[in-house]
Amino acid sequence: MPPAEESPGSGEAVHILVLHESRGDVLARQHAGMRRYAQSRNWKVHFVRMEKGANLSDILRRFKPSGVIVSLVSPLKRRETGGLPVVCFDCPREVVMKGSPYIHHDAEFTAHLVARELFTLKCASYAFAASGEGIGGGIPYWSRTREHFFEREVVSRKGRWAGVFRPLPRRKGGAASAAMRRWLETLPRPCGVFAANDKVAAEVLAAAQRLSLRVPDDVAIVGVDNDLGICTAARPTITSVVPDWEGGGYAAAATLGDMIDDRRVEGERTFRPLGLVRRETTTRTSLPADPRIVHAVDLIRARACTGLKVDDVVAAMRSSRRFAEKYFRDVTGESILEEIRRVRFDKAKVLLSRMSLPLADVVRRCGYSSLPTFCREFKRLSGFSPESWRRKESR
Repeated sequence: MPPAEESPGSGEAVHILVLHESRGDVLARQHAGMRRYAQSRNWKVHFVRMEKGANLSDILRRFKPSGVIVSLVSPLKRRETGGLPVVCFDCPREVVMKGSPYIHHDAEFTAHLVARELFTLKCASYAFAASGEGIGGGIPYWSRTREHFFEREVVSRKGRWAGVFRPLPRRKGGAASAAMRRWLETLPRPCGVFAANDKVAAEVLAAAQRLSLRVPDDVAIVGVDNDLGICTAARPTITSVVPDWEGGGYAAAATLGDMIDDRRVEGERTFRPLGLVRRETTTRTSLPADPRIVHAVDLIRARACTGLKVDDVVAAMRSSRRFAEKYFRDVTGESILEEIRRVRFDKAKVLLSRMSLPLADVVRRCGYSSLPTFCREFKRLSGFSPESWRRKESR
């Protein structure tokens, strides 16, 4: 029997089943959002990793759930779930169960963030590099929708659309790399490339470097997922859109709650990304190669909203506080504390645009110590109170 995990609860509780196949940090953040909603409803939520050969009927008999959230790459049939309410979350569109709500990334807003970033560089052309990780090696739905909305953004901004790189299913390794290099050579430069995800962005970067193209002066690159193992390990580091995994998990659980309460549920719902982390593939004035500064900036961008303090950054730079703060300011133009506050402020603006998110949750997810501190800092940086900003953005 697959391992299961229960969320804390008290009294009578509805049991909810979450089926998944993946592991890691992304999964933990998705589940954190589901738990947050579950606790507000006094649900008990069971996370079950579907191993090969797992028997779903046995799992249903064991947990007796009132509803199921499915996050799998292989399809389930309606009869396998016993007619229970089912929400499909962050899975390939091809395996979405017919008649079930589908919760996925907001491709339109993702493309908007990327276009906004690349257009600040005033590129001569703009292009998209697709993913070949769909079923059977084809182009997955999420890649196609990002491509569609990015092309629409480029055209609406009166930019020059240079086309799309679509990997062929049978091309692997050297053949795939050679095909991407041939594509890059044809792009009018400087070109802004939106890569379907960070893995593709790393492939575009490698191809550009093989062609001795300057990044970002000849080719600027933006990916999606903010995978630190890819984005911060690359040289130059990769700019990326940050998905709201926790918000997506919350939306999936909330949708299931609507179904259990017999409310009308739309066929598809999306969750917006938190924002974009700007790194060297879109920053023409790149940071010097000093690993202390590179590491400090990456640390701030990754952990500013999880309680990061100036002392943590100083420790990562392995120098005295006086030297670290002076050197950081000399190189970046901002103090360490100012950079931490800026990252928190940028995330707060994105979260405040989601009208349904309580202010207390915005404060917690941005790493502020208290609501008064958040309100005071937000007004200092924007000139508005958080609620005034929210009303202004909703117009």
